[in-house]
Amino acid sequence: MFATFSALAAGLVGGMPVAFALGACGLVYLFTQNASPDALASQLFGSLNSSGLLAIPFFILAAEIMSRSGATMRLIALIDTFLRHTRGGLLAIAVIATAMFASICGSSVATAAAIGTVMIPEMVKRGYDRTLCVGLIASAGGLGILLPPSVPLVVYGMVTESSIAKLFAAGAAVGIALTICLVIVAYWYGIRSGVPPLPKATAAERWAAFKAAFGVLLSPIIVLGGIYSGLFTPMEAAAVSCVYALLLAFVYGQKLRQILATLTDAATTSSIIMLILAGAQLFGYAMTNERVPHIMFDYVTSLDLTQAGFFLGIMLFFLVIGMFLEVISVILITMPILLPMLAGFEINPIFFGIFVILNMEIAVITPPIGLNLFAISAISNVPVMRVFKGCIPFVLLLAVFMVGMVFIPGVPELFNAF
Repeated sequence: MFATFSALAAGLVGGMPVAFALGACGLVYLFTQNASPDALASQLFGSLNSSGLLAIPFFILAAEIMSRSGATMRLIALIDTFLRHTRGGLLAIAVIATAMFASICGSSVATAAAIGTVMIPEMVKRGYDRTLCVGLIASAGGLGILLPPSVPLVVYGMVTESSIAKLFAAGAAVGIALTICLVIVAYWYGIRSGVPPLPKATAAERWAAFKAAFGVLLSPIIVLGGIYSGLFTPMEAAAVSCVYALLLAFVYGQKLRQILATLTDAATTSSIIMLILAGAQLFGYAMTNERVPHIMFDYVTSLDLTQAGFFLGIMLFFLVIGMFLEVISVILITMPILLPMLAGFEINPIFFGIFVILNMEIAVITPPIGLNLFAISAISNVPVMRVFKGCIPFVLLLAVFMVGMVFIPGVPELFNAF
């Protein structure tokens, strides 16, 4: 087993892509066990032979189409007409627009980049501090992995065999609560900034903005409404979201050649995720055969931790590992080990899934591998550490939010309703 972990560590430290590092780790294990070559083929095929995984490429494609069709601008313009006359309203607009785009995206980096490209120059132009602006967008972008259709929640549901519909419902509830908290903090910073508000929009301007954004607003209603009404499954909802996004793209004037370029980028992103899933299957096969999850469970149980102590330890663990790996890799590597422990501590897997995602929201805005930091740095030409400086107040907010979820009496029990 030492050789297996050594292969994984060497691959990650050496800069090897996570998918290949995980695959190399599994290969080393198979070689050391003199396993048949058939085992490699069966594990790789089995990891991707699931209809549930179809949701991932479909949601990614829908998000790419929406991002490039002008949906972002229409959303922002609509929210702007309702809030631009309030002091600090533009910062609140940035958070609300990010949350709304997250509900049709499923990715934190894509959400942060799409909204940041439009909102950061506008906020700076109106007089807001650039460090605050980049930090706000990078932090709010984390809603992309919490609000449905979150791709990491789909992966978590597949790994833990949890209901994706229930995970989406829990993610929506917690995501709305977190969005409200982010809006309050952003609004407070906006008031303190002293930036004067813009003139109030007329009723005609608001109506025109609403009509322009109506098609975009319908997207989450169609997808989530279809899931919870029982009209279609989460996987079918992903396909429906693609068809609807394509229709909107053509309505908004997208050309066929632009759509083809979008298909290529979406296929590239989906392929990367599928490679990670296949590599993680090999890693999980090695862990299961060597009984690592059971050994870890026995060790943690021997520590006689309370449920609160377990959560604190897990929180610190995810914060550290999340600094070096992206969210899907973290879920695939850790959940086969942690899943047997949840029953021992009487933890609802749905609650734990949301808890993991909130941890990863902090990870995506924490050096050295915080993906949102690099995405926002690239589009704003602001150094990565300055982006992180702007994120610090929101990192503290996320930490307090997570602690409240775990320690406020009755909150964990609320997830039994999902």
